Amino acid sequence: MGKGGKPRKSLAVPKAPVREGKRTGAPASLLDRSGNSHERVSWRFTHVDHDGPWGFGAMEPSVLCEVLRKLANCESMTVNELRNTWRLFKEYDLPGGLCREALERLTVMGWDDMTKLHRLEFTGTQRLYGFLDGNIFHVVWWDPNHEVWPYTKRNT
Repeated sequence: MGKGGKPRKSLAVPKAPVREGKRTGAPASLLDRSGNSHERVSWRFTHVDHDGPWGFGAMEPSVLCEVLRKLANCESMTVNELRNTWRLFKEYDLPGGLCREALERLTVMGWDDMTKLHRLEFTGTQRLYGFLDGNIFHVVWWDPNHEVWPYTKRNT
């Protein structure tokens, strides 16, 4: 109902003819390389920890663009291909070597029962952490300084 209790009029949308040469149908037939997208790595950003120290708020725009380019490059891989890359992808058992602040953040977010954490390594000390569920990588933290799972040299 509209203002004053009157029923709203619905707009009649006339049927439009399909333009000649226009592709219609399933996205898999319209988008390049989407035929096996159910197998390839995809990203979810619903669970990003914006309140913790490893959110995306302080990220420089040029760094964000570079990260998005690298994530787009990874989308051409299946999960098995991603797992077989050297250095790019790692899977860690929790709590393992996770820093105290990251463990506390998992508790605050209600994820302290997670058993694995996944990581993508970019350049130098830059890491992207999250949880892999099937072929979906749920992004949680952007760690530009290698603080979430700090590296400790052996035999030192």
